[in-house]
Amino acid sequence: MKKFYHKIRIILLSTWGCMIKPYIDFRIKRMEGTGINTSEERRRKVIVSLTSYGRRVKDILPYTIYSLLQQDYKPDAVILWLDFDNWNDNNLPHQIKLLQAHGLTVRYCKDLRSYKKHVPALSEYPEDLIITTDDDFYYAKDFVCRLISAFKSDPNRIYTHRAHRPTFRDGKLLPYDKWNKLVYNLSDGPLFPTTGGGCLFQRHLLADDALNEELFKQFCPTADDVWFYFMTIIKKTRITVLPFKEGTMIPLDTFYQLNHKGSSLQHENRGKLSLNDKQINKMMEHYNLLSSDLETSNIPLINCKLNK
Repeated sequence: MKKFYHKIRIILLSTWGCMIKPYIDFRIKRMEGTGINTSEERRRKVIVSLTSYGRRVKDILPYTIYSLLQQDYKPDAVILWLDFDNWNDNNLPHQIKLLQAHGLTVRYCKDLRSYKKHVPALSEYPEDLIITTDDDFYYAKDFVCRLISAFKSDPNRIYTHRAHRPTFRDGKLLPYDKWNKLVYNLSDGPLFPTTGGGCLFQRHLLADDALNEELFKQFCPTADDVWFYFMTIIKKTRITVLPFKEGTMIPLDTFYQLNHKGSSLQHENRGKLSLNDKQINKMMEHYNLLSSDLETSNIPLINCKLNK
């Protein structure tokens, strides 16, 4: 029954996402001012970082960026990373160019697939706060503010709007598809952040290998969430997933993705192909990790037998 209601909720949100697009088209043409911080001097900048590819750059991405430029807590930069093999200033869609006038920064980099939303920003802004997003959601106005408020309460954690809970049986990690999906309001126990759902990173809270292109391409070529999850495990960084709030992320491309199975990495990483599990196993083998290391992660040291 829970799964049924979840599907109904996704359908309703996706329908709403389709309905608001004409309104956003209208608003983009009439935007005024800038959607980034120009008035407050911050010691550590807040950088919203995302990437996109293919048809999404024109058909979906402008709606996501518009929402990120409408935040109550204005970020210091909203950076779109596009691969320089396919994109340049001359072939950017018209709406993206309009959004550049209101605070969007477009940068070109190597094609690192989904890693483009983390790696370039973490590399170029190692002292700042990096918030990653996907390119196919409309984000609520308090999306950034909620992450920053949580960060201010304890700066030594990674914060996410959305996470999964790895599950175990008889001390063994279960397959990814059997994990507890979309858990909220948790600060203890194993948590797997879904970085596109809105995740606040700090470079020093990730393992030294976090930006090692050779390694993440070798072990997690299609699973950036898996890679960065293990970068927190190795570093023993604690994670908090924020309380659930309806409407924080409204999907904009669900119906297309359902009809075009190759349009999203989740179709490769889950289900029959189960590439997530293969990449998780590679990471555990390479870093000599046991299921117990994952099961006791994100637990206060005073209660963690592994670290006594």
